[in-house]
Amino acid sequence: MTANWDLTFLGLFLLLFAVVAALATVLPQGDRRWWWLATLLAGLVASGLVVGVGWTRSLLIEAAGFVAVALVWNEGTLAAARAARCFLLLLIVSAVCLAAGLLLVGTGRNQPPVLHDLLAVGLVAVGFGLKLALVPFYFWLPGVAAASKPMTTLLIVGVVDVAAFLELAHLRVAHAWVVTDWQGLWLALALCSMLGGALLALAQQDVKRMLAFSTIDDMGYLLVGVVAGPGIGLSGALLGALSHAAMKTLLFGAVAVAEGREGHAVTLDSRGLAATYPVSAAAFILGALGILGVPPIFGFLGRWRLYLAGVEQGGAPVLLGMLLATSLAVLYYARTIHRVWLGHPGGSDPGGEPRLAAAVLLALMILVVLLGLFPGWLTGRLS
Repeated sequence: MTANWDLTFLGLFLLLFAVVAALATVLPQGDRRWWWLATLLAGLVASGLVVGVGWTRSLLIEAAGFVAVALVWNEGTLAAARAARCFLLLLIVSAVCLAAGLLLVGTGRNQPPVLHDLLAVGLVAVGFGLKLALVPFYFWLPGVAAASKPMTTLLIVGVVDVAAFLELAHLRVAHAWVVTDWQGLWLALALCSMLGGALLALAQQDVKRMLAFSTIDDMGYLLVGVVAGPGIGLSGALLGALSHAAMKTLLFGAVAVAEGREGHAVTLDSRGLAATYPVSAAAFILGALGILGVPPIFGFLGRWRLYLAGVEQGGAPVLLGMLLATSLAVLYYARTIHRVWLGHPGGSDPGGEPRLAAAVLLALMILVVLLGLFPGWLTGRLS
């Protein structure tokens, strides 16, 4: 069954790479080196999913993370260099912690197991926490999002992070005790990421930073599904990870169009962009609704399962935390849609959005709605 996961995510990533390539063609994201690095990142992640679970796969996905650092550094600004250095440092720490933790996990459980288990789980939690930018390990992601072009950030949060999350899902199946015996720790990370990410997203003016913090929020929900394990929890987490990548593609794609045409970062002061970029505005709105789990958009499939998993694992306190985080997410997405896209126009470029970009975003919007209406193929492969 886990092989089906890999093939499903491989298909998603190939689609995402095609979308990124199409958008980057008409909305330049960098020089020739950007294209080489983006292609290398795509090749590493795709190869990792093809080779199957094991150390080779982990090394390939780890290498993709370091290529992502180079993509950020390639922006050529002081802010990007600072963000890339922070990203690199924390990625090294993450790699060391994960390698050491997974080696301990693979040795089996010693008797008495307390010290061995604590060290193994602690290292794994820190490693994945840094890689997925969970609270309180999120330090690198907001700076990377603010300093990078939208497609660079999308490759990081929609491909590298999701591939790393898939590694955590495989670990949950292969070594369930890492999560089940320390359920409180993982649920605490999940709730802190949901609520912390949502609160910090609500405080942002820059839309790319807001989307970065919303990614932290999203990862908290996915972690709840991992804690719940095989069945409705893990299927919800995997469906949620797929929808996260797809919806973030719509969200960052819309921002890429506006940013590329306007010539500056999109903030809450960028008013009325829907008048000039109607397809991009629709893509952003649909992506936000999908992230929030509004039916019949694809994101609904995973989100309702994750709510059920939260009730199953933590009862009313976890459910209330998830509902509060969702309420905050509704606020920051509604504010962004109202002020940035639906407000009064503020002198946008009359040239409008490139036709290719509009066509790609429209096709992806149709796809996520169709997957929401006819989910059988995906739910059967990930259940």
